[in-house]
Amino acid sequence: MSITIHSQVVELDCLIPRVVDSEREDEDVQQFIPWVFKQSNLMDWDCTQSWPEEELLFKTLFAQLVDYIEDQGHGNMISEILCKETGITNILKPSEIITLPRKSWRVGDRSNHVQFLHTQSHVLGNLMRSIYRRLEGLDDEAPRLGALPYPRDVKYVVGRLQYAARLEGNIHVGTRAEFIPVVSFTGWYKGQTWNDLLTDTICTMLGHLNMNLTHGSHGGVQSQEVFVVGLHGPYLHICRGFFPRDRIARVYQHGYSDEEKFDLEFTRGYNLYLKEDWLEATRALSRLLRYLLSGKAMVAAVYRKE
Repeated sequence: MSITIHSQVVELDCLIPRVVDSEREDEDVQQFIPWVFKQSNLMDWDCTQSWPEEELLFKTLFAQLVDYIEDQGHGNMISEILCKETGITNILKPSEIITLPRKSWRVGDRSNHVQFLHTQSHVLGNLMRSIYRRLEGLDDEAPRLGALPYPRDVKYVVGRLQYAARLEGNIHVGTRAEFIPVVSFTGWYKGQTWNDLLTDTICTMLGHLNMNLTHGSHGGVQSQEVFVVGLHGPYLHICRGFFPRDRIARVYQHGYSDEEKFDLEFTRGYNLYLKEDWLEATRALSRLLRYLLSGKAMVAAVYRKE
Protein backbone atom coordinates (compact mmCIF):
# COMPACT_ATOMS: atom_id res chain seq x y z
CA MET A 1 0.00 0.00 0.00
CA SER A 2 1.45 3.36 -1.07
CA ILE A 3 1.05 6.75 0.60
CA THR A 4 2.24 10.15 -0.59
CA ILE A 5 3.89 12.00 2.29
CA HIS A 6 4.16 15.78 2.25
CA SER A 7 6.81 16.97 4.73
CA GLN A 8 7.81 20.42 5.88
CA VAL A 9 9.86 22.07 8.61
CA VAL A 10 7.78 24.51 10.64
CA GLU A 11 8.42 26.91 13.49
CA LEU A 12 7.97 25.51 17.00
CA ASP A 13 4.98 27.80 17.65
CA CYS A 14 3.20 26.22 14.67
CA LEU A 15 3.91 22.68 15.84
CA ILE A 16 3.29 22.71 19.59
CA PRO A 17 1.04 25.17 21.45
CA ARG A 18 2.61 26.90 24.45
CA VAL A 19 0.43 26.23 27.52
CA VAL A 20 2.41 28.36 30.01
CA ASP A 21 3.56 31.95 29.76
CA SER A 22 6.85 32.80 28.08
CA GLU A 23 8.51 33.59 31.41
CA ARG A 24 7.82 30.10 32.74
CA GLU A 25 9.11 28.55 29.54
CA ASP A 26 12.29 30.63 29.71
CA GLU A 27 12.77 29.44 33.30
CA ASP A 28 12.42 25.85 32.09
CA VAL A 29 15.19 26.37 29.56
CA GLN A 30 17.53 27.97 32.09
CA GLN A 31 17.28 25.08 34.52
CA PHE A 32 18.20 22.59 31.78
CA ILE A 33 21.66 24.04 31.06
CA PRO A 34 24.25 21.33 31.83
CA TRP A 35 27.68 22.04 33.27
CA VAL A 36 29.45 21.65 29.91
CA PHE A 37 27.45 24.49 28.35
CA LYS A 38 28.21 26.77 31.27
CA GLN A 39 31.86 26.43 30.24
CA SER A 40 31.67 26.41 26.45
CA ASN A 41 29.34 26.79 23.48
CA LEU A 42 30.54 23.48 22.05
CA MET A 43 30.71 20.10 23.74
CA ASP A 44 34.28 18.82 24.04
CA TRP A 45 35.23 15.23 23.30
CA ASP A 46 36.52 14.68 26.85
CA CYS A 47 33.99 16.87 28.68
CA THR A 48 32.78 14.04 30.92
CA GLN A 49 36.31 13.45 32.26
CA SER A 50 36.46 16.93 33.80
CA TRP A 51 32.79 17.06 34.80
CA PRO A 52 32.54 17.90 38.54
CA GLU A 53 31.14 15.11 40.68
CA GLU A 54 28.61 17.44 42.31
CA GLU A 55 27.19 18.54 38.92
CA LEU A 56 24.83 15.65 38.24
CA LEU A 57 22.41 17.27 35.79
CA PHE A 58 22.70 15.49 32.41
CA LYS A 59 26.13 14.05 33.28
CA THR A 60 25.10 10.52 32.34
CA LEU A 61 23.37 11.80 29.22
CA PHE A 62 26.50 13.49 27.92
CA ALA A 63 28.50 10.32 28.50
CA GLN A 64 25.91 8.62 26.30
CA LEU A 65 26.26 11.37 23.69
CA VAL A 66 30.02 10.75 23.56
CA ASP A 67 29.35 7.03 23.06
CA TYR A 68 26.77 7.88 20.40
CA ILE A 69 29.33 9.75 18.30
CA GLU A 70 31.94 7.01 18.86
CA ASP A 71 29.44 4.38 17.72
CA GLN A 72 29.29 6.16 14.37
CA GLY A 73 33.01 5.46 13.93
CA HIS A 74 34.18 9.07 13.90
CA GLY A 75 37.60 9.85 15.33
CA ASN A 76 37.21 13.60 14.84
CA MET A 77 34.24 14.53 16.97
CA ILE A 78 34.24 18.23 16.10
CA SER A 79 33.86 17.57 12.39
CA GLU A 80 30.91 15.27 13.08
CA ILE A 81 29.26 17.79 15.39
CA LEU A 82 29.39 20.46 12.71
CA CYS A 83 28.40 18.08 9.91
CA LYS A 84 25.80 19.54 7.56
CA GLU A 85 24.95 16.26 5.87
CA THR A 86 22.64 15.04 8.62
CA GLY A 87 19.58 16.46 10.32
CA ILE A 88 16.01 16.77 9.05
CA THR A 89 16.60 20.30 7.80
CA ASN A 90 19.31 19.06 5.43
CA ILE A 91 17.74 15.86 4.09
CA LEU A 92 14.00 16.64 3.88
CA LYS A 93 12.17 16.09 0.60
CA PRO A 94 8.83 17.94 0.34
CA SER A 95 7.01 15.02 -1.30
CA GLU A 96 7.79 11.31 -1.21
CA ILE A 97 5.82 8.13 -1.93
CA ILE A 98 6.33 5.34 0.59
CA THR A 99 5.11 1.76 0.63
CA LEU A 100 3.68 0.57 3.94
CA PRO A 101 5.58 -2.58 5.02
CA ARG A 102 3.87 -5.38 6.91
CA LYS A 103 6.72 -5.24 9.46
CA SER A 104 8.51 -1.92 9.84
CA TRP A 105 11.78 -3.38 11.16
CA ARG A 106 12.40 -5.11 7.84
CA VAL A 107 12.77 -1.80 6.00
CA GLY A 108 16.26 -0.84 4.85
CA ASP A 109 19.33 -2.05 6.73
CA ARG A 110 18.11 -1.48 10.28
CA SER A 111 18.61 -5.10 11.36
CA ASN A 112 22.38 -4.50 11.17
CA HIS A 113 22.22 -1.49 13.48
CA VAL A 114 20.26 -2.79 16.48
CA GLN A 115 22.79 -1.64 19.10
CA PHE A 116 23.14 1.80 17.53
CA LEU A 117 19.35 2.24 17.56
CA HIS A 118 19.32 1.06 21.16
CA THR A 119 21.87 3.77 22.08
CA GLN A 120 19.66 6.43 20.52
CA SER A 121 16.64 5.29 22.51
CA HIS A 122 18.60 5.57 25.74
CA VAL A 123 19.75 9.09 24.83
CA LEU A 124 16.19 10.21 24.07
CA GLY A 125 14.70 8.45 27.09
CA ASN A 126 17.30 9.89 29.47
CA LEU A 127 16.88 13.40 28.05
CA MET A 128 13.09 13.48 28.17
CA ARG A 129 12.90 11.79 31.58
CA SER A 130 15.34 14.34 33.04
CA ILE A 131 13.33 17.24 31.63
CA TYR A 132 10.02 15.81 32.84
CA ARG A 133 11.28 15.32 36.39
CA ARG A 134 12.33 18.97 36.65
CA LEU A 135 9.17 20.58 35.27
CA GLU A 136 7.55 22.72 37.93
CA GLY A 137 3.97 23.93 38.37
CA LEU A 138 2.29 20.96 36.69
CA ASP A 139 -1.45 20.41 37.07
CA ASP A 140 -2.34 18.14 39.99
CA GLU A 141 -4.44 16.05 37.60
CA ALA A 142 -1.57 15.54 35.17
CA PRO A 143 -0.77 11.84 34.68
CA ARG A 144 2.58 10.40 35.66
CA LEU A 145 4.86 9.65 32.73
CA GLY A 146 7.48 6.96 32.35
CA ALA A 147 10.29 6.43 29.86
CA LEU A 148 10.84 3.13 28.08
CA PRO A 149 14.14 3.17 26.12
CA TYR A 150 13.62 -0.29 24.66
CA PRO A 151 11.95 -1.43 21.41
CA ARG A 152 8.40 -2.72 21.46
CA ASP A 153 6.53 -4.22 18.51
CA VAL A 154 2.92 -3.09 18.20
CA LYS A 155 0.17 -4.00 15.75
CA TYR A 156 -2.24 -1.83 13.77
CA VAL A 157 -4.81 -2.36 11.02
CA VAL A 158 -5.07 -0.66 7.63
CA GLY A 159 -7.69 -1.81 5.13
CA ARG A 160 -8.55 -4.71 7.44
CA LEU A 161 -5.00 -6.04 7.08
CA GLN A 162 -2.75 -6.34 10.10
CA TYR A 163 0.60 -4.56 10.13
CA ALA A 164 3.31 -4.28 12.78
CA ALA A 165 5.56 -1.40 13.80
CA ARG A 166 8.56 -1.28 16.09
CA LEU A 167 8.60 1.65 18.50
CA GLU A 168 12.29 2.15 19.33
CA GLY A 169 11.30 3.62 22.70
CA ASN A 170 8.65 5.88 24.16
CA ILE A 171 7.37 8.20 26.84
CA HIS A 172 4.18 6.69 28.20
CA VAL A 173 1.43 6.50 30.77
CA GLY A 174 0.82 3.22 32.57
CA THR A 175 3.32 0.53 33.47
CA ARG A 176 6.13 -0.77 31.28
CA ALA A 177 4.14 -3.96 30.78
CA GLU A 178 0.90 -2.15 29.93
CA PHE A 179 1.91 1.21 28.53
CA ILE A 180 0.18 3.72 26.27
CA PRO A 181 2.70 5.91 24.40
CA VAL A 182 2.33 9.68 24.37
CA VAL A 183 5.63 10.25 22.53
CA SER A 184 7.37 7.54 20.50
CA PHE A 185 11.00 7.38 19.39
CA THR A 186 12.33 6.67 15.92
CA GLY A 187 15.89 5.74 15.00
CA TRP A 188 18.35 6.32 12.19
CA TYR A 189 21.51 4.65 10.92
CA LYS A 190 24.22 5.33 8.35
CA GLY A 191 22.91 4.68 4.86
CA GLN A 192 19.25 5.16 5.83
CA THR A 193 17.43 6.92 2.99
CA TRP A 194 14.84 9.66 3.39
CA ASN A 195 12.24 7.14 2.20
CA ASP A 196 13.33 4.68 4.90
CA LEU A 197 13.15 7.36 7.58
CA LEU A 198 9.68 8.46 6.47
CA THR A 199 8.46 4.87 6.36
CA ASP A 200 9.71 4.25 9.90
CA THR A 201 8.10 7.50 11.08
CA ILE A 202 4.70 6.69 9.56
CA CYS A 203 4.72 3.09 10.82
CA THR A 204 5.67 4.29 14.30
CA MET A 205 2.83 6.81 14.23
CA LEU A 206 0.27 4.22 13.11
CA GLY A 207 1.29 1.78 15.83
CA HIS A 208 1.31 4.58 18.41
CA LEU A 209 -2.10 5.75 17.17
CA ASN A 210 -3.65 2.30 17.47
CA MET A 211 -2.57 1.95 21.10
CA ASN A 212 -4.14 5.31 21.94
CA LEU A 213 -7.37 4.52 20.08
CA THR A 214 -7.68 1.26 21.98
CA HIS A 215 -7.19 3.18 25.23
CA GLY A 216 -9.74 5.89 24.39
CA SER A 217 -12.29 3.96 22.31
CA HIS A 218 -14.98 4.12 24.99
CA GLY A 219 -15.84 7.63 23.82
CA GLY A 220 -15.81 6.76 20.13
CA VAL A 221 -13.02 7.44 17.66
CA GLN A 222 -11.74 11.02 17.94
CA SER A 223 -9.23 12.98 15.90
CA GLN A 224 -5.71 12.34 17.15
CA GLU A 225 -2.28 13.91 16.90
CA VAL A 226 0.88 11.84 17.20
CA PHE A 227 4.31 13.11 18.22
CA VAL A 228 7.56 11.28 17.57
CA VAL A 229 11.07 12.31 18.57
CA GLY A 230 14.15 11.11 16.75
CA LEU A 231 17.84 11.69 16.12
CA HIS A 232 19.60 12.09 12.79
CA GLY A 233 23.33 12.41 13.29
CA PRO A 234 23.86 14.90 16.15
CA TYR A 235 20.48 16.51 15.46
CA LEU A 236 17.27 15.96 17.41
CA HIS A 237 13.88 16.62 15.82
CA ILE A 238 10.21 16.42 16.74
CA CYS A 239 7.61 15.34 14.19
CA ARG A 240 3.82 15.71 14.36
CA GLY A 241 1.16 13.89 12.39
CA PHE A 242 -2.57 14.64 12.56
CA PHE A 243 -5.22 11.96 12.01
CA PRO A 244 -8.82 13.26 11.58
CA ARG A 245 -11.49 10.95 12.94
CA ASP A 246 -13.12 10.37 9.53
CA ARG A 247 -9.79 9.33 8.01
CA ILE A 248 -9.06 6.97 10.91
CA ALA A 249 -12.35 5.12 10.36
CA ARG A 250 -12.00 5.05 6.57
CA VAL A 251 -8.38 3.87 6.53
CA TYR A 252 -9.16 1.11 9.02
CA GLN A 253 -11.92 -0.21 6.77
CA HIS A 254 -10.61 0.50 3.28
CA GLY A 255 -6.95 1.49 3.54
CA TYR A 256 -5.29 4.47 1.90
CA SER A 257 -6.50 5.41 -1.58
CA ASP A 258 -4.09 5.93 -4.48
CA GLU A 259 -4.63 9.68 -4.22
CA GLU A 260 -4.15 9.73 -0.45
CA LYS A 261 -1.79 12.36 0.91
CA PHE A 262 -0.52 12.68 4.46
CA ASP A 263 1.18 15.70 5.99
CA LEU A 264 4.09 15.57 8.43
CA GLU A 265 5.43 18.60 10.23
CA PHE A 266 8.97 18.65 11.64
CA THR A 267 10.91 21.01 13.83
CA ARG A 268 14.29 21.95 12.47
CA GLY A 269 17.15 19.74 13.57
CA TYR A 270 18.68 20.74 16.93
CA ASN A 271 22.36 19.85 17.32
CA LEU A 272 22.65 18.54 20.88
CA TYR A 273 26.40 19.21 20.94
CA LEU A 274 26.01 22.98 20.43
CA LYS A 275 24.81 25.19 23.29
CA GLU A 276 22.47 27.36 21.21
CA ASP A 277 20.75 24.34 19.70
CA TRP A 278 20.66 22.52 23.04
CA LEU A 279 18.71 25.43 24.54
CA GLU A 280 16.19 25.31 21.69
CA ALA A 281 15.90 21.52 21.89
CA THR A 282 15.12 21.60 25.61
CA ARG A 283 12.62 24.40 24.99
CA ALA A 284 10.86 22.27 22.38
CA LEU A 285 10.83 19.12 24.53
CA SER A 286 9.68 20.88 27.70
CA ARG A 287 6.92 22.58 25.70
CA LEU A 288 5.86 19.23 24.25
CA LEU A 289 5.73 17.59 27.67
CA ARG A 290 3.78 20.49 29.19
CA TYR A 291 1.33 20.38 26.28
CA LEU A 292 0.74 16.65 26.76
CA LEU A 293 0.40 16.98 30.53
CA SER A 294 -2.05 19.89 30.22
CA GLY A 295 -4.73 17.51 28.96
CA LYS A 296 -5.31 19.69 25.89
CA ALA A 297 -3.35 17.58 23.41
CA MET A 298 -5.43 15.41 21.08
CA VAL A 299 -3.75 12.29 22.44
CA ALA A 300 -6.22 9.83 23.94
CA ALA A 301 -3.90 8.62 26.70
CA VAL A 302 -3.64 12.10 28.27
CA TYR A 303 -6.63 14.07 26.92
CA ARG A 304 -8.96 15.49 29.57
CA LYS A 305 -12.33 17.09 28.86
CA GLU A 306 -12.66 20.53 30.41
